[in-house]
Amino acid sequence: MEPDKIRLFDRALPSSEHRLELLRGYPEPEAENGPDLRVYWRILSKRRWTVLSIALVAFTVVAIATVKEKPVYRASAMLEIEQENPNIVTVQELFQLQNVSDDYLETQYKILQSDSLARAVIAKLGLDKAAEFNPPPRRWPWQKKAQPAADDPPPSPSEAQQQAVLRDFKSRLDIEPIRRSRLVQVNFDSHDAKLAAGIVNALSAAYIQQNLATHWDATQSASQWLSQQLDGLKIKLEKSEDDLQQYAQSNGLLFLENSAGGTENIVDDRLRQLQNELTQAQAERYQKQSLFYLVEAGNYGALPGVFDNKMMQDLTVKLADLEQQKAQLVPNFQPSYPKMKEIQSQIDRTQAFLTQQRQQAAKNISDEYQAAVRRETLVQRAFDEQQKEANIVAGKSVEYNILKREVDTNKQLYEGLLQRLKEAGVSAGLKASNIRVVDPAVAPTSPVKPRVILNLALGLMLGLGFGVGMAFLQEHLDNTLKNPSEIEHFLRTPALALIPSRGSLLHRRNGHHEPRRAILDGAEDGTLANGSANGWIRVDSRELEHSVLSEAFRGLRTSVLLSTASRPPRSLAFVSAAPGEGKTTICCNLAISLVQLGKRVLIVDGDMRRPSIHDFFHLDRAAGLVNYLTGNDNWRSLVQPSGLKGLDCLVCGPVPPNPSELLSSERMQSLINDAMSDYNFVLLDSPPLLNVADGRILITGVEGAILVVRGGATQRELVKRAQVYVSEVGAHLIGVVLNAIDFREDGYYERYYDYRGEGEQEEISVKS
Repeated sequence: MEPDKIRLFDRALPSSEHRLELLRGYPEPEAENGPDLRVYWRILSKRRWTVLSIALVAFTVVAIATVKEKPVYRASAMLEIEQENPNIVTVQELFQLQNVSDDYLETQYKILQSDSLARAVIAKLGLDKAAEFNPPPRRWPWQKKAQPAADDPPPSPSEAQQQAVLRDFKSRLDIEPIRRSRLVQVNFDSHDAKLAAGIVNALSAAYIQQNLATHWDATQSASQWLSQQLDGLKIKLEKSEDDLQQYAQSNGLLFLENSAGGTENIVDDRLRQLQNELTQAQAERYQKQSLFYLVEAGNYGALPGVFDNKMMQDLTVKLADLEQQKAQLVPNFQPSYPKMKEIQSQIDRTQAFLTQQRQQAAKNISDEYQAAVRRETLVQRAFDEQQKEANIVAGKSVEYNILKREVDTNKQLYEGLLQRLKEAGVSAGLKASNIRVVDPAVAPTSPVKPRVILNLALGLMLGLGFGVGMAFLQEHLDNTLKNPSEIEHFLRTPALALIPSRGSLLHRRNGHHEPRRAILDGAEDGTLANGSANGWIRVDSRELEHSVLSEAFRGLRTSVLLSTASRPPRSLAFVSAAPGEGKTTICCNLAISLVQLGKRVLIVDGDMRRPSIHDFFHLDRAAGLVNYLTGNDNWRSLVQPSGLKGLDCLVCGPVPPNPSELLSSERMQSLINDAMSDYNFVLLDSPPLLNVADGRILITGVEGAILVVRGGATQRELVKRAQVYVSEVGAHLIGVVLNAIDFREDGYYERYYDYRGEGEQEEISVKS
């Protein structure tokens, strides 16, 4: 682009301060709901070596542990647990199917894991003397092992050793119930496959034998107790029967056996019969009385079945027929007409006969009612007399019933105990157990541990998880500045430019051009094609003419030219918080970029403690700024050309013992003012702000200061303190330059290539 066009473009753009104010005027975008996965991916990409290293270490440790682990074999046997039979069972219970309760099964599972059963198996198989369960105690290499004598018996294990063997045995034992069944699987782990199968079979046999022994002991104890109780109960039953018989004879009580098999007093039986007769008599009297009241009231129509017999019905029909015939003759004939007289005569006879029949039926109802009343009276009298006699007998039966209940109770107890005693003898002869072995244990052919694939997968997953956590922890603890948004957030200062790091420039993406070999070769030995040495890289070299680095410094140049609204600052000081930030390289390459616009630029090496401008441009450092500040009147005679048209350098010269005093002199300010009259821009390379006071002295005499920050390396607190130092001395900080930014971490590198298409990528070595 031509210089005139660039200047026109620069004047058309707003200043950096104005752009920052515009950005601050817009509201911050609201945070999206949920985490941003792209941010997490960038963090993991940035910390990929941490994640991979931790994952590799965890995978290696798990792999070594898995290889060194001794194989473990698991033997299994399946048992079926039926419902527990009672200590003394009946014949029906022996052949009855019963459901197994959960409580009973849980009890049996605990018995399988009990200490007594484990001790029995340990004693039977001699596991307390086996090397697997009783390993020798660890000894230090310098300790000698005691050699027992040939005739000494083997030492018996101590109580502590027995407890240790028991704990080890129970830790290897696993009882696994099978849901919705009465089956349980017994598992045991051991380094010896045959030993594991033998222990499981021995445990099953001991469990069944213990169950049988428990039932046998309970049955024998119950039989002895029943025999003792039966003798005393027999004597008690005989005595209670004698007392009942004597009481019945002395009180004249006679009892009959009823249909239910029990005994009943004869008086009570007769009283019950009379009560039934009285109830029937009362019911019959109620029925007759209701009919009698209807007859007395003359309501014959309400007596169904009494006045509606066949004869009365026929008479009623005949009477109605005669009345109908009479009604037909009345309009035409007089009552004296013979036919009328005959019909009237028949009506009278029929009516008289019907009335006679009704009177006879009413008389029958009255007679039946009177008979029912007399019968009820007689039955009531007999019932009252029998009730009195029953009350007398009931008073005597109270004591009789008490004695009888005692006899019945003793008889039931005696018969029950006798039955139980006989059944106990039968149960004792049945050596059947409610537990059986469905599948005995066999020696396994393959180990269950270690699971190589599973262990390695878990180790890898654990390592990746821990590595990812460590990566996010490192990112959380990282308090350095890495992108422009952090610069504007923490410093409230615009980011003037982003200078790429060596690694991001050497990065190669598929479909893009690889950095030129000449640059890489020159970067390796510190020499470029243009002759720069000691690792310095200049943007004016032929290889870097259209590189990312050149574009970055062109952007920095534009930001500086647009930093203020009226005119750009003509004197600039490049400062940093700490050494090694790259301010010298930034200063020199910005000067080269300004010269490319046709500007005249003077670079002054103000870092008198570690001067490096002469090294960048290959200049003589014998005389320079120090000579002028210590008495040389003509500073222009000390200026050296850099080799580029319009770019001159005033090197430091000999290192003075008192840099601060020289920089704070009036000659230094006079130098800057005079240089601004001869050059378009005066750039000062300053010392770090936090180490010495030289930088704070220099920035007070320039129109603007640029703070250089190494991205991802300089802590926020140091940069903030450097910004405070600039503000305290009243200097104008126009912005911050982020140096050595790895564009691969935040995706800037890829987006840059997507925009440039086939643009070339070059390398930079930023060195202060």
